[in-house]
Amino acid sequence: MDLSLSNPIVQSSILPLCLSLLIAAALGFSSTKGARIAALGVAISALITVIIIQGFSFPPKATSQKLPYLIAAAGVIGLIFDLLKLKGIAWRLAGIILPVATIGWLFGSRLGSTQIDGFIYLSAAVLVSLFAYWQFEKSRHQLDSGIQILLYCAGLGAILMIGSSAMLSQSAFGLMAAVGGFLLLNWPKFRFPIGAALIFPLTTALAAMTAQSLFFTKASGVAIAVLIPVLLISYLLPKIPLLKKVSSPAIRAICLTAVGMAPLGASIVVAIMLTETSGLSY
Repeated sequence: MDLSLSNPIVQSSILPLCLSLLIAAALGFSSTKGARIAALGVAISALITVIIIQGFSFPPKATSQKLPYLIAAAGVIGLIFDLLKLKGIAWRLAGIILPVATIGWLFGSRLGSTQIDGFIYLSAAVLVSLFAYWQFEKSRHQLDSGIQILLYCAGLGAILMIGSSAMLSQSAFGLMAAVGGFLLLNWPKFRFPIGAALIFPLTTALAAMTAQSLFFTKASGVAIAVLIPVLLISYLLPKIPLLKKVSSPAIRAICLTAVGMAPLGASIVVAIMLTETSGLSY
């Protein structure tokens, strides 16, 4: 098997998973402060992965070239939040400012010519980000938010692949692998918090990629809409009779993943049914 960096499988799975796991472990086991910011390993892995897959341009010209800058900026903001232990109103304000600023930078020059459906797409991307930011603040000491982001990345990657957008699809799978490396380090024993250094850059990247998917690819908007509830599945777990009494963090993670497979699978089926493919394109 070709294990070089030119191999798409290495770029979107092996490399980000290993980078995330190793960097997070190096930070997390170094000191008490390091443990608090171990989730930064995911952002660093995601940044390197996106640059390898999509390239790097300074200054960025195309919309896709702005993604590394968004990940880096949100990662730095998240790191500051984790180091200063900011939460509450500061977290909620970041949840408003980051997605709005992201969409504004990506599409600000296009707003004058954007149709009604375009504004609906952009508003949906911002609202999804708001929900994600605000609920993830409450689950930093559980694997819930990491699992939900991983499942959303998996679904978005699959929808994009079906919609013939290989580069964005590969990037989404790379983000999934980066999150997966950190989750492996945290399971079955929970070691390091799912902090803002993970949540901010990954949610920002996913908001940007979701908007790009809706505007510039053949990816099904309906399929993405069906996928969105995967970011809210932690609310469903207590409402399922057989699962609401689960107390073990390791078992809870398995149950949450199982529940998330429903919207994930449904979104892929919808994408297959509604998307006209014409071969993968970059």
